[in-house]
Amino acid sequence: MKFRLALLLALALILPGCSETASTPEVPLPAYVLAIDRFDESTGMWMVALATESNDEKELRALVENTRALAKDKKEEINSVSVTIIKPDGRIPSTITAFGRIALTSKGMEQTGLSSTSEMVFEYRNAPAASPEQPPTTPAKETAK
Repeated sequence: MKFRLALLLALALILPGCSETASTPEVPLPAYVLAIDRFDESTGMWMVALATESNDEKELRALVENTRALAKDKKEEINSVSVTIIKPDGRIPSTITAFGRIALTSKGMEQTGLSSTSEMVFEYRNAPAASPEQPPTTPAKETAK
C-alpha cells in the first residue's frame, strides 16, 4: 500500500512537468548583438540594447526573456533588466522594435512595477524591415536666425 501511494505521488509530481514541456514548443532565439550594456551599481538596474534583424514578435519576446538568464550569469547583483530591441539599420536614432522589463528581486519588482519575478513586461512595435536602399538618416540641424 505504501509503495502504491509513493508511486502515485511520484507520478503526480513528474507527469505535469512532462506535459508542460511537450505542449510548449521552444522559440529559437534570433541572431543578435549586444549594442548597449550599462549597469547602474547604485540601483542594480541593467540596461541593454540588443540589435537584431528579426521582426518576429515571438522571437523578440524570447530574446527579452533570455536576458533573465544573461543577468543571472553576470557577476553583479542585478535587481531589474530594461531591454530595448533595435534594428541594426544605421539610423539615428535606431529603429526600435520592442521593449521589455524584467524583475529579478523584490527591489527589481518595485523598479519595474511588476508583481512577481516570474513576470515580464513586453511591448512589441511592428517596425518595417530595414531597406538596404535607404541611407541612414541623421537628425536635422536647426539654425538660429
